[in-house]
Amino acid sequence: MAALALWRRPSCSQREAADVVHEESQDDTSSTSPTLTCLGNYQGHPAVFEVHRALAPDACDRARDAVNDAFDNGRTTDRGVSLPTQDVMVSSLPPRCQDEIRDALERTARRASQELPNCTLEFSMSRAFVIVYDAGLKGQRGLKKHTDGRKEGATLLLLISKPRRDFEGGGTRFFPSVLEASFDAKPGLGSTIVFPSDTLQHEGLPIKRGRRLLVCVFATKKKIGAAAEASSDATEARPAEGSALTKIAKHDEQVLAQECACVVS
Repeated sequence: MAALALWRRPSCSQREAADVVHEESQDDTSSTSPTLTCLGNYQGHPAVFEVHRALAPDACDRARDAVNDAFDNGRTTDRGVSLPTQDVMVSSLPPRCQDEIRDALERTARRASQELPNCTLEFSMSRAFVIVYDAGLKGQRGLKKHTDGRKEGATLLLLISKPRRDFEGGGTRFFPSVLEASFDAKPGLGSTIVFPSDTLQHEGLPIKRGRRLLVCVFATKKKIGAAAEASSDATEARPAEGSALTKIAKHDEQVLAQECACVVS
C-alpha cells in the first residue's frame, strides 16, 4: 500500500499513460524546473513519472564515455544483491561527471517532490550506481521482474545513453496488478523515470544492440511542514533503550539506511 501514500494526484489519463518513446530536444537543462509526465497508475493512483531533460546531452555523453571506460576495464560491482548484472558506481566516475549527475538527480527529486503530500525525496550519492545493459553479454541484456525493496521510497532512473544511437530495444516494464495492464517506460536521453520502490513490480526489457546506461539511486521520503511536526509529536514518548520496541525501531532504521536489496519474483 506504500504507493497510495507516496503519490497524491488524480489518476493519469489514458493519453498520459500510453507507452511513448520521447524524442528529447537538445535544449540546455539550466532552466528552473524540468517538465514532468505521468506514465502510468498503480492501485488507482499515478505511480510512474518521467522528468524530462534533467541532464544535458553533452553531460550525458561525458557520463556515458566514463561509464563505458569503467565497465570495459573491470571497475564494476554486483552491489551485493542477487541480480545478474554488473554495475558501475557513480563514485568511480570523474568528479565532473559525479557533479553533473548529482545536479540532475537533485533536479529530478525536487520536481518529483512536488507530487508528494507534505514530503520531499532525499537520497545519498554514495549509493548511486549505473546499470549497464549490454546486448553482447549474457546476463547484462535485461533484468527479470523484481521490486526494489526501499520502504515507502522511490527509485530514480536517469538515462545517459541515447536511444537508437547507442542502443536498440530496452525499457522498463511495470506490472501494477492483475487488474491493471502492464506498461512500458522508455525515457529520452537525459530524462529520469521515478516510481515507488517497494511494491511496484518492474523489469528491465532486453536490449537488442549496444549498451543502455541508467543511473539509479534509491530515495527516501522526508516529511516536511505539519507532517513533520505530527511525526515528531508521535515520537516524543520513547521506550526504554533496552526494550523490544527500541530494538525493532533500530533494526528498521538500519534496513532503511542500507542499499536497497532488489527482490526478484
